[in-house]
Amino acid sequence: MPAGTMLFPMRIGPISITATLLLATGCGSTGLAPVGNSLQPAPDFSLATLKNQKIGLVDLKGKVVVLDFWATWCPPCAQALPHLQATATDTNLAQRGLVVLAVDEGEKPETIRSFNDDRHFTFTVVQDADGSVARDYSVLSLPMTFVIGRDGLVRAVISGWDQNTAQQIDAAIAQALDSPVR
Repeated sequence: MPAGTMLFPMRIGPISITATLLLATGCGSTGLAPVGNSLQPAPDFSLATLKNQKIGLVDLKGKVVVLDFWATWCPPCAQALPHLQATATDTNLAQRGLVVLAVDEGEKPETIRSFNDDRHFTFTVVQDADGSVARDYSVLSLPMTFVIGRDGLVRAVISGWDQNTAQQIDAAIAQALDSPVR
């Protein structure tokens, strides 16, 4: 599947139609620009970390949240993860209210730990063991990154990984961090 942008394609409305058209036409990995003022709320979730601590979106209210859906077997994910690591460990971004969560779908904790230890990744991994969160977010390809504003609205959805993706993610994060809570 070509890299593209998608936001909750199962819903009918201007955002899903625009996102579906972008994906179908093979547009590159670009953040979804909201249509009018119709940003959509991020679906709530509660997932366990590799240390068995629960993290829910409701617990992160007032923060900018990056949800990055990935898997150890995914080559584009492996290319994207060093940027996720740099973002997650950027103390300036953290002080401004950024939280980064790497959402792994269905892999064993030992597999994830070994993969991350080999690469010295320290970002927070949460496990979507049954794939329910990926379904709620309409994740159809990996990697797929969601930037959620302090207000709980999805500000950007970036699918795939190429030479421009890091800049797109960074721009979406900066915009979300600079946006006031409504």
